[in-house]
Amino acid sequence: MKKKILLSNLFSVFLILSFPSPAEEANQNLPSIQKVGEAKFQFGEILLDQHKRIVEFNATSNQKNGLIEYALVHESGKTHESLFRTKVRPQILHASLLLLKQPVESRFFENLWSEEPRKLDLGKSRIRTEVQWDQNGTLHTSSLEELSLNTKDKSSLRDGAFIFTGSKKIEGTYLAELSGSMIAVYADEEAVINSSDHDSNNDDVWIANEKQMPELETPVRIRFLLPKGD
Repeated sequence: MKKKILLSNLFSVFLILSFPSPAEEANQNLPSIQKVGEAKFQFGEILLDQHKRIVEFNATSNQKNGLIEYALVHESGKTHESLFRTKVRPQILHASLLLLKQPVESRFFENLWSEEPRKLDLGKSRIRTEVQWDQNGTLHTSSLEELSLNTKDKSSLRDGAFIFTGSKKIEGTYLAELSGSMIAVYADEEAVINSSDHDSNNDDVWIANEKQMPELETPVRIRFLLPKGD
C-alpha cells in the first residue's frame, strides 16, 4: 500500500515538474522508484524513508573558507559559491520532497523583498539538515546551518533556517535544473530550498565555517529530516 501511495504521488510530481519545452526534453523523465526496505524507497540517487520522513543522498565537500551563497549546488552549478556539490539533479530533489508531501512555502520571496515584511509561520515547510562524513575512522555529524557563518557577528545560521520554497518556473522551465541551485544561503528564487535567516537577503556576509567544515573533496551524506506533521 505504501508503495502504491508513493507511486500515485509520483504521477502528480510528473505533472508538476514536467517540461513542455523541446529544449528540456532530455531532463523531462524522472527515474522509477524502487522499494529497498520497509517504507524505504530509492528514487534515482536519493533514498526516501516514508515512515521517518527522511531524504538522503551523497555529496562532496566543495569549499572550506571564503564567501558562500549556497550550501549545496548541482555539480554543474555555482560550485565556487557553495559548501557542497552533488550529482543529484535539482528536479529530483524537488520531486522527492513532494513525494513525502513536504509543503512548498509560496509566500517567502514576496514577503522577503517587501518594504514591510511580516513574520510568517514557516514551520510546516522547515527542513532540518544533517551532514555526515568520516574523518580518520570517526563519524562526524553537523548541520548545514552550523557550517555557514555570518561575518557580522560570527554566528551560524539559526537552527531550522532552511525551508522548501521550490524553484521559480518560467514558461514551463524549472530554473533550478538549468542553474544547478539547490540549497541557498543567500536568497535565490531558482533554488529548491532557501534560508529563512534574518540575513538571507544579504549576499556578502556568509562564509564557510572553516573550523567545522570537512576537508575539501570529502564524500559526505546529506540528510533532510522533515516535519512529522500533525
